[in-house]
Amino acid sequence: MSKDMLGPITRALVGIPDSRLGVVADIANRLNGEQGDAWHTRFKALLREGLPQAAPAEQPKRLSVVATTNLGAVGEKKTEQCFTGSRWYYRDGDFDKWLTVNQPKADVCTVTTLTTSKDGTFIEWVKLILGNLSDKSSIALGNELIKRGYTMTLAQAEEMVEVTERGEKTGIRTDGWGNFFFVKTGDAKNPVSVGYVYRGGRAWYADVRRLYSDNVWSAGSCLLFRNLDASKL
Repeated sequence: MSKDMLGPITRALVGIPDSRLGVVADIANRLNGEQGDAWHTRFKALLREGLPQAAPAEQPKRLSVVATTNLGAVGEKKTEQCFTGSRWYYRDGDFDKWLTVNQPKADVCTVTTLTTSKDGTFIEWVKLILGNLSDKSSIALGNELIKRGYTMTLAQAEEMVEVTERGEKTGIRTDGWGNFFFVKTGDAKNPVSVGYVYRGGRAWYADVRRLYSDNVWSAGSCLLFRNLDASKL
């Protein structure tokens, strides 16, 4: 390539995005070959037309399906008896303060386990599931979760742990990370609370938080939803 070509090409390269430099490099290499003049002409034409840009990288979904579990019918159970026994090392006492005395009978259902790709609060995750609602208060969001049948009973959450321990693929994490589910409280001012279970070593722990909690939970956490149409995510 002659020196008189070098100046215009160098000036032309200034400001070219990184996504286009691969094409530029290929052309620059060819300029040193036997067909340098022809490629120099093509190079100038490409600069006029605009070099091809790389396609934007596909962004990961905020919520992705890990597994679906066909859960059998679960009988009524006293709330104070949930998450007790040798399986459970710790149980949050707020379950008994915030929830109804009894967990109702639950029919056969499908439980979908989702994982999160970004940190978030409960409210942020619920908004992703429910879509655009005019009222985004925790009361409205909680009532909508109940209306759509997405909540679970504590006894169903227990059963999901048992299914997991039997070796079935539920998507529930067993490495200390939280597996969150939404449960009815019977309180009109706080219609839904968020229970979560996690395993440390061989022992399981059960905790509960308010839906409006401003705690930010890490990406990679799991969410359990009953009767969720995951195709709409």
